[in-house]
Amino acid sequence: MENLEEAQEKILKELTEEDIEVRGEFLKLFKAEVIKFSEAMAEAFLNWRTLDVGAEKNDKHAYISALVYTSIHLHILSMKLYISGYSVAAGNLFRQVVETIALALLCSGKDLNIIEKFINKKYSTRKSVQDLIPHADKLGLNKDSVKDLKNAVSFYHKFSHINLLTIASGMSFSKQSLFVGSSFDQGKIESYKKEVNGRINLALVFSNFIDGVKENFEKWELPQSKEVDQKGGTNHAP
Repeated sequence: MENLEEAQEKILKELTEEDIEVRGEFLKLFKAEVIKFSEAMAEAFLNWRTLDVGAEKNDKHAYISALVYTSIHLHILSMKLYISGYSVAAGNLFRQVVETIALALLCSGKDLNIIEKFINKKYSTRKSVQDLIPHADKLGLNKDSVKDLKNAVSFYHKFSHINLLTIASGMSFSKQSLFVGSSFDQGKIESYKKEVNGRINLALVFSNFIDGVKENFEKWELPQSKEVDQKGGTNHAP
């Protein structure tokens, strides 16, 4: 049993140092998967760049582009947290990824008016996946894929509130010991495989999701924002 000084030293180390050993254990198992993930997300990032062209000229375009970028950003962070041994934080973040994807798709719908509600802070983003289902056809989405998003949100909702999964994250299944902070547990490898593969599967279709947003957005006829010229008049941005 640790004394006060030993316990404090362990907690301080967790707070101030990166646990390279934990990530090293994950990479021993999942190096190829991490490379595959990075390739897919790089493709998604480049696809987003084409969506972002001209976003500065219209607020709605800018918000939709920002949502897509945020989903990319959060998905990368979720994977990083997971292979760093922070399963609960990674799961909570993954839920946000799915909700952001759903919200971006909803906002890309020309006649749904979700984008206006979101901009004016009158839309609950927690409803985005649920609201996506009845609009799947209109947005050109596969209903089974939308249901997969709903199932993902339902599962990762568990990481947003205290439950048995949260408790298990701090306990070793292979040894009679407890974890403080990040961890790698030989007794949870099958669970690790499912989590990593789930993130890869989403990464592999991420660019398709962006294509869907772009296809919906191309149906819009957006007025360009007005700029004030040096003489005090206004003109439309080119």
